[in-house]
Amino acid sequence: MVLNRVAVVGAGFMGAGIAQVAAQAGQQVALIDLKEAALEQARRDIAFSLERLHAKGIVSESPDTVMARIACGTTLEALRTADLYVEVVFERIEHKRPVLEEADALLPDHAIVASNTSAIPIKLLGECVKNPARVVGTHFFSPVPVNPLLEVIAGPETADATVDAVVAWGEQIGKQVLRVKKDIPGFVMNRLVGAMSLEAIRLLEAGAASVEDIDGGLRTGYGFTLGPLEIADLAGLDVCLHAFTNIYEMDPGELREPPELLKRLVAEGKHGRKTGEGFYRYDDRGRNLGPAL
Repeated sequence: MVLNRVAVVGAGFMGAGIAQVAAQAGQQVALIDLKEAALEQARRDIAFSLERLHAKGIVSESPDTVMARIACGTTLEALRTADLYVEVVFERIEHKRPVLEEADALLPDHAIVASNTSAIPIKLLGECVKNPARVVGTHFFSPVPVNPLLEVIAGPETADATVDAVVAWGEQIGKQVLRVKKDIPGFVMNRLVGAMSLEAIRLLEAGAASVEDIDGGLRTGYGFTLGPLEIADLAGLDVCLHAFTNIYEMDPGELREPPELLKRLVAEGKHGRKTGEGFYRYDDRGRNLGPAL
């Protein structure tokens, strides 16, 4: 199955990035959000990203050419002709369920339903539609336009053809695809990085080492490009907290409860790079200005 017409619902940071990479690959994209302000911000973010990538020679087509493939709207009418539907709403099942149910009533029978999630089991998402064989999980990594990794996760009832089609689509948009063979909370990468990041936060909370030393030690000693606290800031501390909370609640034997320091930073609106402060401070271009703690 060839997936040429993509509908992305949710025009936040991740949704805008997914729409951008699909359009860069030559696909027609409908980017949908109930809030016009979110769509306007997405347009600005995509245009800015494309300008930078074009200037660096990473994207050969002009930004205007790529932008012309993205149609933004506040209704779900574009779902009626979509080959692939990518849901990118808040990372809680109670938020995703009504969005998936509404889409299921509009999508053509051949369309694949992909839920972008970093932790929620695909079995639960498949229960939101009439035909769970067409439901698959996608876990894009931030920032989507430059991070090449994509996890594709099958639920227990997902058809092999569904997984194969989404893997092929992921490769078409330039991603290195990791097939997750077992539908467990957190999948593969978040289980690994989550354990490391949460332990790094606990060590910081306990005063065992500084932000710089924790991240710097892993960069220097183990060859990490980014340390675990830098990774958390880049992903968004609010996103991390929700993902780690989901994993903990669904599988408490495998991951400890998120530490109080992470909860406090999120409650204070310090969500990492996207808000200008987390474990580090950032300028308006997202450049790291040094530790905030």
